[in-house]
Amino acid sequence: MERQSYFVTATNTEVGKTYISALLVKALRESGIDASYYKPALSDAVMHDGALVPGDAAYVCEFAGLDVEPSTLVSHIYSTPVAPHLAARMEGAREVSLEKIRNDFYRHKNEHDMLIVEGCGGIVCPLRDEPSLMLSDVMQELSLPLIIVTNSGLGSINSCVLTVEFARSKGLDIAGVIMNEYDNSNFLHADNADQIEKLTGASVVSRVAYNDLTIDVGGFIH
Repeated sequence: MERQSYFVTATNTEVGKTYISALLVKALRESGIDASYYKPALSDAVMHDGALVPGDAAYVCEFAGLDVEPSTLVSHIYSTPVAPHLAARMEGAREVSLEKIRNDFYRHKNEHDMLIVEGCGGIVCPLRDEPSLMLSDVMQELSLPLIIVTNSGLGSINSCVLTVEFARSKGLDIAGVIMNEYDNSNFLHADNADQIEKLTGASVVSRVAYNDLTIDVGGFIH
């Protein structure tokens, strides 16, 4: 049965997009849903046995029990740890193609009940220079509700509000916000969650503790 797929983005790099994506795929599969993972572009891949290994996809496959070759889940793979537009230029590699992303996405989508699609960097990430292609263009093309991952500590209000407002300026729907490395005993984390909901009108749909191995998807994924 086909279900709504989701696009996971974040307020910045290194806030836990891949970790949350892996938790989501694992939880969905354990609930009986044939869920899989897809990533349009990835930088900072490592060379192993003569081939580039996309670390994010490999992590999700291992964590969520996806028995597939990780490189088949990523449309564009680069080794340089910079945004894809610059990585392609530095490596003399093929630039990101919206047509390839579109084709790969729908191929994966047709093979599964639903997909968790993970972006790269934050929501404002250049994918190609000429003609210009931004990550937000891919989001608009795929037309999926966004799950925004944010850290729970100091600065999360500002970065999350800006991300939500930018997404809305592009006409993107927001399924909810997930706060990562959340501590229930931390008064700052609790107030940040309250302020994010108050200032954006978006729901904080999950609060994931540091190194948590589970996530409750029942409240926002149907």
